[in-house]
Amino acid sequence: MTVLNQASDGQVNTLITLVRASVRFGPRSRGDLLAMCGSDLEIVEKSKLNGSFLRWLELGLFETVDDLTALREPYRSRLGSDVSKVETLLPAVAREIALLTENNARFWEQEGSRSADLSRGLSWMLAQDVYTLDTSNHAAIQALEAVQVKDPQKRMLQNDTRYNTLKSWMTYLGFSREGPLFVVDPTEALRGVLDDVFDSNAPLPARAFLAKIADILPVLDTGLYRARVEETLKDSTWEPAAEGVLSTSLSRAIERLVDAAELEFEQRDDNEEGLQMTGFGGRRWRSFPYIRRGPARTGAA
Repeated sequence: MTVLNQASDGQVNTLITLVRASVRFGPRSRGDLLAMCGSDLEIVEKSKLNGSFLRWLELGLFETVDDLTALREPYRSRLGSDVSKVETLLPAVAREIALLTENNARFWEQEGSRSADLSRGLSWMLAQDVYTLDTSNHAAIQALEAVQVKDPQKRMLQNDTRYNTLKSWMTYLGFSREGPLFVVDPTEALRGVLDDVFDSNAPLPARAFLAKIADILPVLDTGLYRARVEETLKDSTWEPAAEGVLSTSLSRAIERLVDAAELEFEQRDDNEEGLQMTGFGGRRWRSFPYIRRGPARTGAA
């Protein structure tokens, strides 16, 4: 099964419930853990609850030792023992797990692909022009995918159920925003990895910055999963970003973090080859050769 298979194991709220129960009650048998999540209640679909548990057990969030189930290290320590903080910490943990290489090894396969369907969907959505993408209409999304993808066997979204599930995961993992409209925007995901990107207060060359975020979030520009998806798209119906030019989705995220003073551009006279951002209508925004953490960095004292 796959993360986007909502009928069996693709629900965000179920994952949250399972993790909260595990943090609160500690190691338990699978049956006890599911019961603590309401599996004995008529209004709860036990098969979905069990499916979500098995999916995230396979992905590595949970482990079973001597018939007892618990959160696996290092995630148990990262989530801590305070149930009130779990929902704030869990999206970053779930995002990291979903994007792990071992959970995406069988990237185009239907069976045993683990979280690859989620990574494929994220990559495709983030590769689109976020200013023209009609996210409110699944039929339009499905039609766009149909004309872009070379091989029908490598479609990302076959039906509206999978698309709606993808949207919920995108928002939860920080790659979009919900509101009057569903907006493709990886700002929160990018914000969540800045401490790993910058190991000091020193600025990074723009291309080194891009290489680091693509390594941590491989569904963004030049990332491994993004590249695999882009290889399947037709040049006649999808226009790749030019060398040194960022996609509209990543440009939006960087610009929002700069506006929030969490990132800063830095100019130097050393001829460092920078990157250029893309805005509405393909308009080229400013280019930047260096980038650094800003004074309003999240979590700073």
